[in-house]
Amino acid sequence: MTMKKEKLPLHQLLEAIDTPRFEGLKEHFTQLFTPTFLRKGRVLVDIGQVNNAIYFIKSGVIRSYYLKGSEDITSRLIAEGEIACVAESFFSQQESDEVMETLEDTMVYSISYEGYRKMAQEDILIAQLIIQLLEQRLVSFSERVRLFKYLSVEKRIEYYINQPYSLFRRVPDHYIATYLGTTSATFSRCLKTASFDKIQH
Repeated sequence: MTMKKEKLPLHQLLEAIDTPRFEGLKEHFTQLFTPTFLRKGRVLVDIGQVNNAIYFIKSGVIRSYYLKGSEDITSRLIAEGEIACVAESFFSQQESDEVMETLEDTMVYSISYEGYRKMAQEDILIAQLIIQLLEQRLVSFSERVRLFKYLSVEKRIEYYINQPYSLFRRVPDHYIATYLGTTSATFSRCLKTASFDKIQH
């Protein structure tokens, strides 16, 4: 069971900016979005900090996680073309209860919260586009959560590793295991019987 590969937010954004509809806003867009290179292991948001920027990933991988006792539990694993932020912290400008970090050297286009708010007030076309992209991501994420809720651990693992967005073999297995609500040992055991549509084990 493989999800149809969809066009990712950054690609949609860049394609839209190149259309005649946005021609007069291109220069302002490049001023608002700052290209930034981030080294592997860079903490973008820590627990207790406010998430002050949203990131469109050009290359690399970003992980978000929260603490449960002494264990860190992965809440998101995202890569090229995706949007990264701790949504509750960014949109409410409150302290984060999660950590967001890079797992690879990563190139992003970032926009500050102040820039985001200014854009929403002054550039209606870009604001509408960003809102549309964020809504699409929220719906997509909700669909994944709902699907995972009804699948066994074995089926969740098999489903994830066969998706176009899967980061299997690219990030440590224990990050994926906690993201899927299981342990490293169970993840390893389930891989032995999983059906691989995308990757040969």
